[in-house]
Amino acid sequence: MKVVFTTLNAKYVHTNLAIRTIAKHCGEFLPIIKEYTINDSIDSIIASLHIEKADVMAFSCYIWNIEKVLYICRCLKEVNPQLKIILGGHEVSYDSEEIMQDNPWVDYIISGEGEKAVKALLGAIKNNAPLENVPSLTYRKDQKILSTPMCKSSDMNEYAFPYDESIRGFKGKIIYYESSRGCPFSCSYCLSGNNSRVSYLDVERVKKELLFFIENNVPLVKFVDRTFNADKKRAKEIFRFLIDNAKDTLFHFEMAGSLIDDETIEILKTAPKGLFQFEIGVQSTNEKTIKDIGRKIEFEKLKTTVKKLADLRNIHIHLDLIAGLPYEGYESFKKSFDDVISLCPDVLQLGFLKLLKGSRIRGEAEKFGYKFKAAAPYEVMENVFITFDELIKLKFIEDLLDKYYNSGDFKRSMKFLFEKASSPFEVFEKIYDYYDKNAFFETSISLEMRYEVLAEIFDYNGFKDTVKADRLTNRKAKMPYENEAQFKEWCFEFLKNEENIKKYLPEFSGEAPRKIYKNLRFEELFDGVYMYVVKSGELVEITKDFIEAVAK
Repeated sequence: MKVVFTTLNAKYVHTNLAIRTIAKHCGEFLPIIKEYTINDSIDSIIASLHIEKADVMAFSCYIWNIEKVLYICRCLKEVNPQLKIILGGHEVSYDSEEIMQDNPWVDYIISGEGEKAVKALLGAIKNNAPLENVPSLTYRKDQKILSTPMCKSSDMNEYAFPYDESIRGFKGKIIYYESSRGCPFSCSYCLSGNNSRVSYLDVERVKKELLFFIENNVPLVKFVDRTFNADKKRAKEIFRFLIDNAKDTLFHFEMAGSLIDDETIEILKTAPKGLFQFEIGVQSTNEKTIKDIGRKIEFEKLKTTVKKLADLRNIHIHLDLIAGLPYEGYESFKKSFDDVISLCPDVLQLGFLKLLKGSRIRGEAEKFGYKFKAAAPYEVMENVFITFDELIKLKFIEDLLDKYYNSGDFKRSMKFLFEKASSPFEVFEKIYDYYDKNAFFETSISLEMRYEVLAEIFDYNGFKDTVKADRLTNRKAKMPYENEAQFKEWCFEFLKNEENIKKYLPEFSGEAPRKIYKNLRFEELFDGVYMYVVKSGELVEITKDFIEAVAK
């Protein structure tokens, strides 16, 4: 019996942990893993899967791929009626009988955890055994659709490590890792806390597996643990281990800010830069919203914690907001935005509420007047607190936030504007108004033009030079040289003086001026002359004494 496990990932850089974990547990069936993306040609995917001539094909289903997965399954079944098709994942776990009814080409659906259930199902298919004893299964019998009792949550330590030496071939991809399953919190929009039980991998096993990633030079390992530091003692032990064994691998964690204590901060203080990336969900600072969705945060305490983390300057910090939550109207969201961006995260992720199947908030849709998209990903369109027009505007502001803040291409400019404006959100509203007026959302404008547009929108004294400094120091952006002939002459005068090299450019000590010149650029900024060192990416102010000497 030939078995294929497959899925469509959201992006090329993603890898699927679920099918690897289940495939490892079902190793006796020698399953083949085939991964694609939602951007791949559907015809190519269908052809690629068909030529495998599989007897059983299992699909991992998510909100981003379900429509395409169902279409692919239908096509495969049309040309090979004997093929047995299995679906699994959150997206099919909560209305499995309805999905089977609407999609007769689907033979089986596994709900919830898949390891034991899929293994039992493959054994039943191979041996032509009754399906009644397969847990968590929805199937067809005598033209009826039946479901078996759900499999109880398992101890994760029963399952083998899903990776092997083939990981070395995953160039440029994110590796996902699970050291705990479940969540102790019960946020109304999330499914992870539906089962309050949390299963943890043995910490010594975790260390061994993380060392495997480090030794194989994996660039980025992303923990899928919904609240990595739910067990604070365990989290601290893992942090210490990673700090002691740090090399070139970056580890990403989803953290509960309220559980980061001073001892954790002291441990993290010793981490080398580039080792850790934290994602901390704030979602809203509206107290009524927080209480209703079941979050357990006190924003004032969280502010103190995030500031302590930021002051370490060695951890990349992502903070999250969700638009469309109960009691969060447009003005309330504006305040939440200002509160969170004031903490100066490296990235502010602005998400939009999705009313997922099985989530508490989906069951409250009528209570809050929710209207949401009927097809996956079930994104909110409006509720009694915020209109569709306002959410559309926030969608555009999300795009501007990514371009002007999260990109890191406008750090000086954003800092300048936030200090001048009464509200950081209003800065993005003003950029939005300009883009909307000039139809820039309908076209793609270059990075260089973004700098020009920003300098045109705001007329604060000194702002144009601030934008110019950002553009000058961005290696991705082109910038015309306004006074190249003049500064070339100045530059060589500057480089002939060994004292200048020692003071400003010690890394170029002993090198010829012409060679150094290739790594420099002089510009007039802020009523003075600045030197941009391409090699280090630094912008250095030149002393007025030198400028005056050259001018003579």
